[in-house]
Amino acid sequence: MNKDMRIQLLYRVEPGCLGPDGIDQIEAFCQFAAKKIPPPNYAIFSFTPRYDKLLDEKEYSLMNRKLSDAQVTNYFEKIDKPLDEFESQVDELIAFAVDAFFDR
Repeated sequence: MNKDMRIQLLYRVEPGCLGPDGIDQIEAFCQFAAKKIPPPNYAIFSFTPRYDKLLDEKEYSLMNRKLSDAQVTNYFEKIDKPLDEFESQVDELIAFAVDAFFDR
């Protein structure tokens, strides 16, 4: 898929997922996750700490334009991929990356 047409996922990672000292490790983890988690051919991943709980955990964009929930749903329908399955897989990959981060 053309890079310009891949959906971009900005995933804000909760420091708490790294345990009680997660706030001290979250920046390093996000860099680790960016290298460790390969996106599918229709997506681009970015990981950043979620310091502000008012911001959504997941933010989607296309060609650097933020997408509404309806637009995200429409995108996944057009590429014939279930959005909920995609998000579940990303969540699972984050969990595996947390384990790998501490095993390194």
